[in-house]
This record gives sequence, C-alpha cells and structure tokens, in this order.
Amino acid sequence: MEQKPKKKPWIVRTHYRMRAVSFAMLFAAIGLHIWGRAYGGAFWALLALQFLLYPHLQYWRACRAGNPVATELNNLLIDSALIGVWIAALGFPLWIAFSAIIGTLFNNAGNRGLRGVPTAVLALSGGMLAWIALAGLKLSPDTGWPVTLFCIFGLTAYLLAMGNIGFVRNRELRQIRERLRQGERVLLLANEDLKSRLREIDQLQAQLREQANRDPLTGLYNRRYLDNTLERELARCKREGLPLALIMIDIDHFKRVNDAYGHQAGDEMLRQLGVILSTMARVEDVACRYGGEEFLMLLPKMPLDTALERAEKLRANFSEMTVPFGEFRLQTTLSIGVAIYPGHGKSADALVQCADRAMYLAKHQGRNRVEVKAINDETRPAAEGGDAFVKLVWKDRFLSGHRVIDGQHRALFDSANELLNAILAGRPAVEMNSMIDTLMRDVVRHFHDEEAMLEVAAFSGTTEHTAVHRELAARAAVLVQRFGAGAIGLGELFEFLAHDLIVKHVLNEDLRFFPFLRDPRWGANG
Repeated sequence: MEQKPKKKPWIVRTHYRMRAVSFAMLFAAIGLHIWGRAYGGAFWALLALQFLLYPHLQYWRACRAGNPVATELNNLLIDSALIGVWIAALGFPLWIAFSAIIGTLFNNAGNRGLRGVPTAVLALSGGMLAWIALAGLKLSPDTGWPVTLFCIFGLTAYLLAMGNIGFVRNRELRQIRERLRQGERVLLLANEDLKSRLREIDQLQAQLREQANRDPLTGLYNRRYLDNTLERELARCKREGLPLALIMIDIDHFKRVNDAYGHQAGDEMLRQLGVILSTMARVEDVACRYGGEEFLMLLPKMPLDTALERAEKLRANFSEMTVPFGEFRLQTTLSIGVAIYPGHGKSADALVQCADRAMYLAKHQGRNRVEVKAINDETRPAAEGGDAFVKLVWKDRFLSGHRVIDGQHRALFDSANELLNAILAGRPAVEMNSMIDTLMRDVVRHFHDEEAMLEVAAFSGTTEHTAVHRELAARAAVLVQRFGAGAIGLGELFEFLAHDLIVKHVLNEDLRFFPFLRDPRWGANG
C-alpha cells in the first residue's frame, strides 16, 4: 500500500507562509526606499534573492531536516542576523529598520518566549556589526512618507496576522482539549461501565460458587464443600493442638414418611432440619447435607463433651418439632453419631467412618439417641510406640523390684495417661497446662529421688545416669516453653513427655540398674 507523505509540522508550515509574506513586504518597502537611487542590478538581484527566494530555501531546508522544528527555530536566528545586515547596509532607514526589528523580535518571542528576545537581539546586532566591519557605518534614517506609511500599515498587518495565527492556534488547542476531555469522559463512563460489569461478573461468580457449594433443597453446604473444608480444618487443628468434632445425623423412618405422605413431605422435613442446623451452627461450624436424609456437622475446636451436649440438644429439639404438611403434622426423630479428633481418628476418612458407625449404632440401639464409640485404648508396647497419642500400658517387665522407684514409675505412667485422656476429650487449655506442669514436677522429683537412691546404693553408673536426667529435663523444659509460645503442637509435646521422658528412659536407661537394685545386698525393696 502506498504510504502517504508525512505532514510537515505546524510551526514549519506557518513560518513558511509568514516568512514569504513578510519578506515580500520588506522587499516592497526597501524597493520603494531605494527607487530612483544609484543601486545597480546586482543589488536588486541580491535583494530579490534575499526577500523573495530565501523564504522558500529555508522551508526546503526545514522540511528535509531530521528535526524540522529545531531547524525552523534556528532559521529565526538566521533571519534575524540577515535582517541586521540589510538594516546596516541600507543605512538604518528608520521605519524599515523599526518594522523589521519589531517583526523579528515579535516572531522570536512568539516561538521561544521572552527568553528568545535577547537571542534575537544578539543575532540582529551581530548582522549589523558584521556589515559595519565589512563596509563601514552609514546612517540614512529618513524613509519618506510613502515608505513610512507602507511600513506602518505593513507592520500593523503583520502583527494582526501574527495575533490571528495565535488566536486560531489557541482555538484549535482549546478544541483539541475539549475533544480530549470529552474522550476522557467517554473513557471514564466506559471504565465505570466496565467496573460495574466486572462487579456483576464477580457477584455472579460468587453466586455460582455458592450454588456449587450449597444443597439446593436445604440451603446447607453440600458434600463437595465438606470434603475440602474438613481436610483444611483438620490440618489446622492438628497444627494448633485443638480438638475437632463431627456429628453424623440421620432422620429416623424417613422412608416411611416418603412412602406415606410423598416426597414433598420428605423434602419439607429435610428443609426443617436444615433450618435447625443452620440456627445451631457457630460461625466456624459447617452444617451440610451429607446425602439423602443424612446430615453432618463439622465443629472445629469443640471438645467431645461439648459436642455430645450439642448433639443431644439437636436430637431433643427435632424430636419435639412438628413439621406441617398440608392437613398433616409430621413428627419423627434423629439417630446421631459423634466422633472426635484425635481420639477417634487422625484423618478425615477415619473420623467420618467413626461418626457413621456411631450413628448406625444409635439406630441399632433403638433410634432417637446419640452414640459415640469408645476411644480405643488398645496400644502397642510402650517401647515401640511412635504415635503422639498412644496410651501408655504398664508391663511387669517395667518393675525394678524397688518399691519407691516402681511406685513413682507407675504414677508417671498414670499421669501421662490422664493427660492423654484430657487431650482426647478436648479439655480446656488451662486445665491441660496445669496437668503438664504437675507431670513435669513429678518427673523432676522422681529423678532426684532416683539419683539419691542410686548414690546410697553406690551404683557405678550414677554419674552418667544423672547426666541423662539433666539432659531429659532440660529438653522437656524447652519443649514446654515452645508449646506455651505456640511454636509446637500438643502432640509433639506429649510424644516427648510420655514416650521419651518416661517410657524410653525406663526401658533404655533404668533397665541398666534394675539388676543392681534386685540384689538383696542393697535392700532393693527400700
């Protein structure tokens, strides 16, 4: 495609027209001034070259320059210097000089501002001095009435033309600014419309997400939302050492309601149960329709006894509720199963399965009841236990034969298990902190008593055994401090206190001196 020629800058085009007209007027004024005087053909030729041809040459030069605007501004200085030469060459004719100087200064000021005036004066003076240096000073200020009147009218016309150019240019700029403002207003309106549409899209997406996570019949969360939330809440409770309860709910004899009164009656019963669950749920709880007539409530940070109270209240409220359906008043009951983290499981699947089994146990036990499976306290031998929540089981092989030491060991096992039960039951943090402090005091006292007995019995490894006590006590103190600061969870602390500080120490370190204490010579039975 043929490329259009690039349009010349406005200043280049305007100066070309003004230069051509103003220089032609100067040619006429100078011609009137020298008419009839002894100026030869060469002078007239030079005059024509300067004032008739020169403007076109300057335009040609500016058009072909890499920076036409800068070149045109430089042309103004060249104009000033050449006009200075001509003024001096003509002997400083008053009105010609005045008109040429005023026009030159006005033009420079209009294009460069007031800072362009001194530069133009220097260029004019430079041209005058160059001619004086070359041909000497000649003064002939008289211009005569014809030239004077011509210059007056010509200068007036020039200044009016320059003023009109400035007016037209300012008007164009105002129009451009107005178009820009209008365009800006259009863009602002379009931007506001776009923001409004984006907000509508965001709201629609939020509604779609909410609809995707909600059961359309009851308005509760659905199974899909529960699966994602349960994993996240379980991870948080593990991290913070907090309990988490699940309540699995099933409507008793729901099939009979559907068969006797129709599915719409069953739907109304489901909706009414959804209302109760929504009312009972805390901000952090998640009530969802698990499937069919089964519902599930996720209760973060809730201990087992509180969850059982919540489940019992739900059962009682629903059993007392009458669901209106046309001329009928429907009533039935709930079977509810409860499971707690970490006592009933440490994964989402394990907790759901445990709550589900407890719920079916409630059905088999006669319905309209709340059931919770007993926390499994069968465990591996203590020396093999690696789980933070494994119950300590006392074995006869842990006996040293020394009445005091064996009694203290057994008491430490019981204290650790009491702490475990408090953890599984989700007892308040203040209560568990008190139990931890008590356990630590008992351990330190036991270490002290054991060291004293070994010292009296002259056991050869007493020094090394005492060093192990000091190391274990120091590590325990650090972990308790980190637990208090929230740096570790309750599981990590219990793992160390129960299994490392108590069980592993008894099996690995204390067993070394058990044969020594059983020797009758040392009074093993204290």
